Amino acid sequence: MSEKKSFMEKIPFLGKSGKKSFMAEMRSGNKVYREKVDWATWKRRNLNLNGLGKFIWMILRFVIIVGIAYMILYPFFVKMVVAFSSTEDIVDNTVMYIPRQGSTYFIERSMLNMNYWTSFGTTVLLSVVVAVCQLFVACVAGYGFARFKFRGKDLLFLAVMLTLMIPAQTIQLPLYIRFANFLGMDISLTNTIWPLTIMSATGLGLKNGLYIYLMRQFFRGLPKELENSAYIDGAGFFRTFFSIMLPNAANMMITVFLFAFTWQWTDTTYNSMLMPDMDLLANKASMVASSIEDEAQIAAINDTACLLIIFPLLIVFLFAQRYFIQSIERSGLVE
Repeated sequence: MSEKKSFMEKIPFLGKSGKKSFMAEMRSGNKVYREKVDWATWKRRNLNLNGLGKFIWMILRFVIIVGIAYMILYPFFVKMVVAFSSTEDIVDNTVMYIPRQGSTYFIERSMLNMNYWTSFGTTVLLSVVVAVCQLFVACVAGYGFARFKFRGKDLLFLAVMLTLMIPAQTIQLPLYIRFANFLGMDISLTNTIWPLTIMSATGLGLKNGLYIYLMRQFFRGLPKELENSAYIDGAGFFRTFFSIMLPNAANMMITVFLFAFTWQWTDTTYNSMLMPDMDLLANKASMVASSIEDEAQIAAINDTACLLIIFPLLIVFLFAQRYFIQSIERSGLVE
């Protein structure tokens, strides 16, 4: 009887002498190439209904992805082309996607009309303050809804969700009256950062209910054994929250912070009502072309102003996109 061959000796492209090198390649993590598949085997595996279905789905998926990418990126591409066009290019019907003369006139004019750098600094300060306040409230409230049991918990959480359903326009007038005569006294907080800071710190900021919901869902997905272990070691509620729960929620916290920062950056509802005279990018964008009469130039300057407002956010999301992916992955944890 012939001697039985080992698994390594049966691999046709290795033989006996290649056993050690194959194992070394496997341990090193390098790619080990499989045996080549001949044409008959490939036809048997792929030229059937199952293979045809996979091929059609691959084509359909490619078309959908390209279509969605086109819908998202095309407006930015058009605005970028307009921003670097000259006054002659925007009225020239033969110019499509590449400016014939090219100029930075619209960029310079938009930045001048918006008082760009002053407005940029004020917008950054306001957005950071509001985002930090909303993040703190979302973490505390979300953890409380996720982990503690108390009377009226479901009813209170329903009230939080209702804040997302009530349009901001319905409470504009009461809010303005409250902050124009703060605490019933002759003290006006309008045209300062205090109205939005107070609203964000008390859980009434823009989209605050959504952030509380996100943090609640995330904390509910974390294993309770983390807290139980901390309680056994003698940690209290506050120490467990700040030392155990918050570090595990870092990715979701970054996601919530970026959402709050972005919404405040582009908000026109509260900014135009409570801070109409402040140098904010969202306020300046609405009147960036107020001194121009030519309709073509008005459209070009408006497009350029939108691009200048959105461009910093694109840079932020470019560097922070991995935190979004990680927070989505971690949100799938269950006990």
